[in-house]
Amino acid sequence: MRAIAILSAAAMIVSLFLPWIRPEITGTGLTPWELIRALDPDVQAMRDFVGRSPVELVALFASIALAALFLALVLFNIPSRLIALLAGGLGVGLIGYTAWQIRNGAARLPVRVEVDFSDGGQIADLLTRIPGTGAWIWAGGSLVLLMAGLIGFARR
Repeated sequence: MRAIAILSAAAMIVSLFLPWIRPEITGTGLTPWELIRALDPDVQAMRDFVGRSPVELVALFASIALAALFLALVLFNIPSRLIALLAGGLGVGLIGYTAWQIRNGAARLPVRVEVDFSDGGQIADLLTRIPGTGAWIWAGGSLVLLMAGLIGFARR
């Protein structure tokens, strides 16, 4: 289970560099790394970014930062179930919260989304039409890391 947790945390980090919204929708692949790279590396710019950004975006970056912290702890042979639970749980919780916001028509997404949650065909269409590779990898990594944190893993 430890190896699976490591791979899922690495997948969450790799998702930073992959498009989160299909290029057909935005014209170009939107990656979180582009947002990070556009910031100046000073502390004040980061504070301003966090203050202006929606909570969902901050939670997204926090889940990836926690996944990176989990990997760093694994390098020193001190994997933390708590960090795995936080990283994965934050990701899965964010997915659920976003779905709830879409259902209520209050989601702040970069593209307009309208879907009837009682129609499975519309949900399937939404899931295949908008999210890019990075979003899928992050979501899968979050779910698997949460499960690994819940199940646990042996120390070496």
